[in-house]
Amino acid sequence: MDLLSPPVRSFLEVARQGNVSAAARRLGLTQPAVTKQLRALESALGARLVERAGRGVRLTQAGELLRDFARRGAALAEDLNSAMIELAQGESGQLSIGAGAATCVQHLPPWLREFRRAHPGIDVRIRTGTSRDVEAWVAGAEVDLGFLTSDPERTELVVRRLFEEQIVLVVAPGSSASRQVALESLQLILFPRNTGFREYLEQRFAARRQPFTVKMETDNVEAIKSFVAVGLGASFLPIATVQEDLRRGRLLAVEPRGLGPLRRRTAVVWREGRRMTVGMRSFLRIVGTGRARG
Repeated sequence: MDLLSPPVRSFLEVARQGNVSAAARRLGLTQPAVTKQLRALESALGARLVERAGRGVRLTQAGELLRDFARRGAALAEDLNSAMIELAQGESGQLSIGAGAATCVQHLPPWLREFRRAHPGIDVRIRTGTSRDVEAWVAGAEVDLGFLTSDPERTELVVRRLFEEQIVLVVAPGSSASRQVALESLQLILFPRNTGFREYLEQRFAARRQPFTVKMETDNVEAIKSFVAVGLGASFLPIATVQEDLRRGRLLAVEPRGLGPLRRRTAVVWREGRRMTVGMRSFLRIVGTGRARG
């Protein structure tokens, strides 16, 4: 069931894409058809909604207002759809989750495994981005639950703190004679720039005015550990991902001089006023049983 009119759906896609042609492709419509819907919407509301900006379009003040109200309407429609599906089919439907790369690699797999055992009929979809991306997706009803590793900026989100984990600097065994090393002397292998984990590290480096050099980037934890183990560089990783490697002597933990202890919080968020589905309630129970890491 779609409670939003086609012109409003088209407008929301244009707002999301910032381009009429791209929105038309996503909607399976022609560009003139989408443009006609926008003009009809503007005529009905008596206000300009979009204006040209380079090769695309941007929202006017009236357009931003309509986008915010339309998103709420879309969210309500999704809630109604979920409720009707659950009523008709029991524990079926969909659960959408937004999270950063590190959370997807380290924490989501065991949670998802437990969830799938309990609710095999619920389709789970994962979307990966930075904490700021995840906040926007949750607020815009694009995902049901979001996992953040930085303090949320939006006030319309309900926040549940889950745990705090230690971040350690690891090098190859024998590559350092001291347990304390200068950060600027290392060639770092880190998560890519568009990840919340990298953003967290760079904020800490900047706060302590610590220069650093990035040699490689990858969002694959196992690849990072392998590269570090053979001496290609050093890396900062959550303690839970390297505990076994440290115990077996495959990696060595050292202290970055002048940086201080690194600990990162993880929280789960959802939109305030959002109707809780069976899937959301169950997933929250599963993640809520996790103990603090590190």
